[in-house]
Amino acid sequence: MHQSLYVIIMAVLLEEVEIMIINHYLLKFLNSTRLELTNIDKDFFKNPTDHDLIQAAVLIPFTVWENKLVVLFTKRTNSVNNHQNQISFPGGAIEKKDENQLAAALRETEEEIGIKKKDIEILGELQARNTTTGFYIYPFVGFIHNLDEIQLNKLEVERIIYIPVNWLSNPKNSHTEIYEGQNKRRHPVIAFSNYDGEKVWGVTASLVKQLLEIIKNSEADCFAID
Repeated sequence: MHQSLYVIIMAVLLEEVEIMIINHYLLKFLNSTRLELTNIDKDFFKNPTDHDLIQAAVLIPFTVWENKLVVLFTKRTNSVNNHQNQISFPGGAIEKKDENQLAAALRETEEEIGIKKKDIEILGELQARNTTTGFYIYPFVGFIHNLDEIQLNKLEVERIIYIPVNWLSNPKNSHTEIYEGQNKRRHPVIAFSNYDGEKVWGVTASLVKQLLEIIKNSEADCFAID
């Protein structure tokens, strides 16, 4: 057999095996995550205790990138109204046209990075929470099955960062810092070490830690795809 043809055949076979391994771990991950999140909060659409806060919804998106299970983050541009240049999840303020909080998270995801709801599998919702910057956010957890249609809204999103779940789940990569808000009040926040030149911290980091702890407690071997 010609050597180049042999190399091609072997590459195809290895890729098929790799895909099978990814699908195996991915199925375990999705199932364990969905089961755990089902029991967190059955009252999906709660009203904020402080009606002066801006209601917002975000999507915490898992996906597979370069054969690794990752969380997708966005870096906000300097031209947005809030949290300029920060690492965040796709999402934003809930509008009157949105049917509910989940619809808002999916709409914002498509507006910001071009991913349509047909390509997103919703796994559940984390506990809604206040932020120190005046928002009441509803965090939804999902899995993006198709990244082919990603298209950044350059007015809002500077770039996308894919961070492996395995890296995020390593305790050595996170710590607590003291943050001074606009009102000069100082309080501790969770932060991750820099990854690909960017830093995940604050509420975004706190949501990641909470979700990974839930998955860890499910005792499913789904953190790494080797």
